[in-house]
Amino acid sequence: MNANENSHEPLVERALVGFDLAAEHHLANCEPCQQERESVQEALRLFGAANREYASRPEAFWEQQASRIRAASKERAQRSRVGLALVPGLAVLMLLGVALLSRKTATAPMPSPIVAVPLLQTISDQELLVEVERAMQSNTPLSLEPATLMVEESENSMPVSSVNGRKETHNDEN
Repeated sequence: MNANENSHEPLVERALVGFDLAAEHHLANCEPCQQERESVQEALRLFGAANREYASRPEAFWEQQASRIRAASKERAQRSRVGLALVPGLAVLMLLGVALLSRKTATAPMPSPIVAVPLLQTISDQELLVEVERAMQSNTPLSLEPATLMVEESENSMPVSSVNGRKETHNDEN
């Protein structure tokens, strides 16, 4: 049990909410519980008195309250009508703005695409078919194909070593 928790609270609550003989017997013999019960009853009495006072306000107050509610309702309805009228207009303006911006970017000169094949090198149909077949059988992800092609091209264009007559590679072979 928590040190801050009052062990008598459940008994007081049971006695206040309903008729419980064990709780009533405890309350009759326990001074702290009697004080707690009296303080809760006083709080409930004050709460009831305040609510009765609020409810017994003059009729003019309730009429004024109702007129404020009606005025706020009319104002909210008017704002919603204005919003309903403005939203389509704003949407049309935004679409026009987007259309104008896209037309400006469409008329701008497009940069020429970068060609992966060297300009001086021509590939025969047979070599192209072999390359396509090799690419289809490789396990390289499609997104990495351009990088793979660039690496292979750089390896193919490396200078031939004069000592062994083979192309140099990045891996040292022993």
